[in-house]
Amino acid sequence: MNTTTTINVSDVLNVLEHNNIPHEKQIEILEVLNLALYAKNYPKNTCGIIDHKIQLLQQLQSTQPNTQTEVINTACIKVRSVAILELLNTLNIHTASTDRTKISKLIAFLTGSTNNRIYNEIKKGICFTKYHRKDIDEINKIFVELGISVSIDKSKNY
Repeated sequence: MNTTTTINVSDVLNVLEHNNIPHEKQIEILEVLNLALYAKNYPKNTCGIIDHKIQLLQQLQSTQPNTQTEVINTACIKVRSVAILELLNTLNIHTASTDRTKISKLIAFLTGSTNNRIYNEIKKGICFTKYHRKDIDEINKIFVELGISVSIDKSKNY
């Protein structure tokens, strides 16, 4: 039995936006979706399908991490923010006693994220899911390698 399921593109966009999926991954997913839709709407346009596939492969190739540093740079913004917050704590700079706006500006500058996004994350409190485990393990390993007595607790709300 062959059944067809229809997915609303707005639903896909909402899922991508509201589930802490990094922008780079969202782009990859949307490029794949773009190729699938193009191939479905223009099944006889072989050259167009091939062009879309080439563009997708080129983009995926250019976003593949080549070094450990690049892998770290793609870590989730929540984990990067908490790592910075923990480092700031060692300098006695805490969100409870320091203006969150100033802290969020620093984190936004260092991570390349937006000040508003960071501020909102800090304001509501940052909590982690299984999705963050790999990034947390990696940054904790880096802290140990550097001899920094800081770590991120996966079960703690920040």
